[in-house]
Amino acid sequence: MIAQDLIHTILLVSLFVLVFCAWSICVILWMVQYVRRRKHVQRRIGLGDRDVERSQVLQLWRDEHWAKQEHTETKRETLGQRLERLRANAGWKTSAQVVLLTVVGVAALAFAAVIVLGYGTWLGVTASLVILLGFRAITLRRIATRVALFDRQFVDSLRIAARALRAGHPLVGAFQSISEEISEPIGPVFGEICQEQALGLDIQESMRRMANTTRNADLKLFATAVNIQMTTGGNLAELMDSLAAVMRSRMRLNRKVRVLTAATQLNKQTLIGIPVFLFMLLNIMSPEYMEVFYFTWAGRCMLVITIVSVLLGAWVMEKLSVLRY
Repeated sequence: MIAQDLIHTILLVSLFVLVFCAWSICVILWMVQYVRRRKHVQRRIGLGDRDVERSQVLQLWRDEHWAKQEHTETKRETLGQRLERLRANAGWKTSAQVVLLTVVGVAALAFAAVIVLGYGTWLGVTASLVILLGFRAITLRRIATRVALFDRQFVDSLRIAARALRAGHPLVGAFQSISEEISEPIGPVFGEICQEQALGLDIQESMRRMANTTRNADLKLFATAVNIQMTTGGNLAELMDSLAAVMRSRMRLNRKVRVLTAATQLNKQTLIGIPVFLFMLLNIMSPEYMEVFYFTWAGRCMLVITIVSVLLGAWVMEKLSVLRY
């Protein structure tokens, strides 16, 4: 009996050692793969060529990171100010309150329609959440597109201003050229500065207010640099050319980062969308098959675990798409 217990103990210890070795090999292989992938990413974004380029890229990235942190650490805005900034960033012509109330109304109508058709409360809640999350995704994409357009137009506006200053125009004349030659969203910003200057306001104060209103890091840097140059003296045309070169380098870096993280973003959207789509499809095609998730304790637990797992997976994949520096 003692010999049999000893044999069982030896087998258990051997099994544990075998599992531990297999786990260690998997961890080592994952670390090797992670190091290779990290070196590949660094080489793709230009961190592995030369030390000078490495320092320049890291400096650009850190400058953008600290500029975003500086904007988040500013004083808290009221709800009305946040909604107005959301409307301006998304490019809505109507007020943000009207848009949000319309979306909430559509979600409520979808919930009521699903209940009336007899598909159940859970499917109605799911339909409402899909509408709200879809609106959020469309709004974020619209804001990202508008911000990218703003950055591209801002680089072009700096080049226009530099040419106008070299041609002998004053700073207000350069801003007027930008407002006439470039459309939204950057054109009206400089047009508003020209209007305020025509009404007698100080141009430096107008630029400072413009930077605080738009909450764009590059625009704030531009306003600060121009105000310093106007106070101490200097060549504004060369300043604008330097800012345009820095912005082009940063945009080039951001495009590389978006390309490297595009696969992770697509996987995240696909893996999140498939369970939601199948859940709604099964509720429509076979509601009797899905009743176990609504009327039994085990089914409700499975449904809650599924929702938590999907949200946790979305959070993990979002973290995986962030490049550390």
